[in-house]
Amino acid sequence: MIELEELLKYVNLNFVPKSLQNNYDKIWESYNKDWLKQYDFKQIIDYYGLDDQYKMRILEEVDKLNNDYKLNLFCYSLYYILYNSNFKDYYDIWHWGYQKDTFKDNGSFMIPVISLLCGYPIHMQNINIKNYDSEQIDMHKLNIKETVTLDSKRFNLDGIRFSQMLWGSYFVKAYIIQKGRLQYEVSPRNENRLDNYYNGNYKYIKIHIPRGNNLLESDVLESLKNIDEYIRKYFPETKDKELIYFTNSWLLSKELKEILNENSNIMKFQNLFNIVEDIENKDDFLKFVFDASSDCDYNLLKEDTSLQRELKRKLINNEPLHIGLGILKK
Repeated sequence: MIELEELLKYVNLNFVPKSLQNNYDKIWESYNKDWLKQYDFKQIIDYYGLDDQYKMRILEEVDKLNNDYKLNLFCYSLYYILYNSNFKDYYDIWHWGYQKDTFKDNGSFMIPVISLLCGYPIHMQNINIKNYDSEQIDMHKLNIKETVTLDSKRFNLDGIRFSQMLWGSYFVKAYIIQKGRLQYEVSPRNENRLDNYYNGNYKYIKIHIPRGNNLLESDVLESLKNIDEYIRKYFPETKDKELIYFTNSWLLSKELKEILNENSNIMKFQNLFNIVEDIENKDDFLKFVFDASSDCDYNLLKEDTSLQRELKRKLINNEPLHIGLGILKK
């Protein structure tokens, strides 16, 4: 048996994730060095619409994994946490962070891509169980494609960060559907902090705002139109519960009121929510506004918009920034 600490040292991961520690015995018991050979990666890659260059890179990495016992085991360990662990251990991946030295000596960030894509049979099963229509299936495929290619575009990374791997698995595990401009998460996530504001037979639905297109008020309202019926169509377990929609996002930041006009799209979006908590957080601004990592040099941040210029000034001056926790107004 390869000790967990030895395995983590091999991939230059300089801490022991609780999720791996809690599941390592089960991982080892279920591990088979030939586990990757059951997957038709060409079929998987074609299904998600990845191009030939990306296909060759994945197949190259799969070949390396089949010839490196420790990397193969680490890839399986990620796969196990994604698709076989309890939700608490699964959710622990959000806390792993991004360390540039990971895979410095062995492997690459393509390994999280492969662990994610090995959920393809699970994704197909969930699509059938949910009976997604063609539009929802296309959105799922597009979101997986964007998940596995985004970090290459943003950070010039050969693969994806662990957090991106986890995000992609939300679609594989059918925790998220998309309706127009917004995404809606129905998962085992425990949002008991919202119980301070509601009690009774509720189900909390988290709203995610995909990056990219302008956040037009008309698009947001169109997405929210009849959303209860749409959620219950795919999540019948919610039919007897009142649905409470919330989000925690830099878009709900109280600092934005100092920067943006009240008629801006962001402020119109913010005004749809009762903001119940302000949480100090600079990383989300760096990630979503600047496409930068938390350890970047603030002086080098881009200044393409007035929002970026003002937020950059605040960051350089070490002024606090907050994300807001908001509950959608009825």
